[in-house]
Amino acid sequence: MTASAPTPRRPTGPVAWIAANALEIAAAAMLVAICAIVFAGVFFRYFLHIGLGWTEELARYLQIWMTFLGATVAVKRWAHFQLTIVDQVIPHRARRFTRVFAILVVMTLAAIMIKHGTDITRVTWNQSSPVLGWQIGYLYLMAPVSGVLMEIYALRHLLRVWRGEPDEPSGGAHAALAAAPD
Repeated sequence: MTASAPTPRRPTGPVAWIAANALEIAAAAMLVAICAIVFAGVFFRYFLHIGLGWTEELARYLQIWMTFLGATVAVKRWAHFQLTIVDQVIPHRARRFTRVFAILVVMTLAAIMIKHGTDITRVTWNQSSPVLGWQIGYLYLMAPVSGVLMEIYALRHLLRVWRGEPDEPSGGAHAALAAAPD
């Protein structure tokens, strides 16, 4: 019998779950906020005949932030960019290369987001939004922040693939293909 290394224990409980799913929770909260804000805008305009000018602008900003968070969550879960069709027709040993290629594409695009997102944030930092008066730079700041988070998650996937581990912690298309016989 060979002794196997003990598996590291992951923290459990509600606090650990919230910490592990903070991005998902933030994106869901933004979606709920968008729905409430748009509903309030429609209700006030058509039923109370009072126009709330800020609802459209705030909902738009939240939608942009939510989109970037959602893209980051997709990279975190590795649901963002997959070559599943290619993986199904190539030999099992070659799948590692398609996964590395996909990860490198995501990392390249995230680096572009960081570079250009930082540039546009810098340019718009002192501009104010028309209704809310917020700095527009805050809106664009989400692009480089999301890019940095994508780089971290993609690097984590790259390390898993490099070590020969399944590149998805939760299982998914690639994990199912990795388990499939040739």
